[in-house]
Amino acid sequence: MNMEDYKIRLEEVSFFYGNFQALNNINLEIRPREIFGLMGPAKSGKSTLLSVLNRMCDLIPGARFTGRIWLDDEDILSPDCDVVNLRRRVGLVLSKPVPLPRSIRENLLLAPRLAGKKDHQELEEMVEKSLKAAQLWDEVKDRLNDSALRLSGGQQQRLCLARTLAMEPEVVLLDEPTSGLDPISTAKIEETLFQLKKNYTIILVSNNTKQIARATDRVAFLLMSQIIEIGDTPKVFTVPQDKRTDDYISGRFG
Repeated sequence: MNMEDYKIRLEEVSFFYGNFQALNNINLEIRPREIFGLMGPAKSGKSTLLSVLNRMCDLIPGARFTGRIWLDDEDILSPDCDVVNLRRRVGLVLSKPVPLPRSIRENLLLAPRLAGKKDHQELEEMVEKSLKAAQLWDEVKDRLNDSALRLSGGQQQRLCLARTLAMEPEVVLLDEPTSGLDPISTAKIEETLFQLKKNYTIILVSNNTKQIARATDRVAFLLMSQIIEIGDTPKVFTVPQDKRTDDYISGRFG
């Protein structure tokens, strides 16, 4: 692939928590505006990989990494990387929604205000735009001043997604975003992702292989800190190249 054909490229990336190696020599290319899935059993390195992509791993005592990760043409593992700006460009949505104990509106306004945005009309437009992008606007537009804690679990997760989108990222990382949600809320999140990929590169971690099969364009299977297989999702799920991938997909382990 040419440089302009990918949004993110990992070159021989390894990551260590102290003496424990959580990622082992990862090579991976992620294209612009695709939903890329990461699947594998617990402790395979999926969430660690997300934390490296926006350098949240820096907050872990004893953590260290080797290799290079290119976001467009910038090596984000370089000591010169502006990590604050990186985390704006690469937003993270966690498995458990954690809305601030404030109004729906304030949940969306806090980060842009901290980033220096002050224009009232611009901020209100941003609230509407991000809620619409997260498929939540129609459900909350008449109660923006209500506490975010009064929303349902599925609504809270979409609010957290909207809060990430309010920072105008280029890449959205999702770590088990539907793990505690009912099937209807899960379907709304997945529908939202299909809409978002028109404008964002999305990386989805899920332990639900059926969700990976439904919601992603390409997928990587991780096992014991290594990538075992990468490919177009329909191909990996129908004709996996590695027996371990087939065993995981079919539920023989995991």
